[in-house]
Amino acid sequence: MDLTIDELLGYTGEERAKWENWFSVHGNDPLKFAMPGEVHPDIGALILHCFWAELFYALWMQGEMLSEDRAKKENEALAKDQAARIFAFGSSARKEMRGFTAGATQEDWDRVHEVEGRGVHIKGPARKLIAHILIHEIRHFAQMAVVVHQHGLAPPGDHDLLFSRSFGSLVEKV
Repeated sequence: MDLTIDELLGYTGEERAKWENWFSVHGNDPLKFAMPGEVHPDIGALILHCFWAELFYALWMQGEMLSEDRAKKENEALAKDQAARIFAFGSSARKEMRGFTAGATQEDWDRVHEVEGRGVHIKGPARKLIAHILIHEIRHFAQMAVVVHQHGLAPPGDHDLLFSRSFGSLVEKV
């Protein structure tokens, strides 16, 4: 039996909910914690990067490219220092992704998509590309957890796949 995209969507959805709840308790200040490197300056920017990437891929799989006008309009309503807005945007990106995955045929999953930009050529079937963007988010959220921990705060717990409800039986701590 293979790991499914639906299971990965469920797992990342659970992780998003944990972080959204965490920010509702800890406020917006942790969004300003600096991330190492120069690409994403802080946690807020990193989360937005994950959600923008998902929206881009969701639209791409549906044969639509994210236009600069749409990105500009969406960006105006966003603030990388306001968790509620960031996670609302993430929900809209997830809705777009679920819109594709819910109705995708085997032909849709197997179709090879291709795009070039920012010095990279991306080519692959929808299943691989969507799996990539979900794993991309998992990796970045793990980086975020490290930074939060380094600032003396406990990130929301039980991130291991083992504890996810999206994979059948839930393992519980006793």
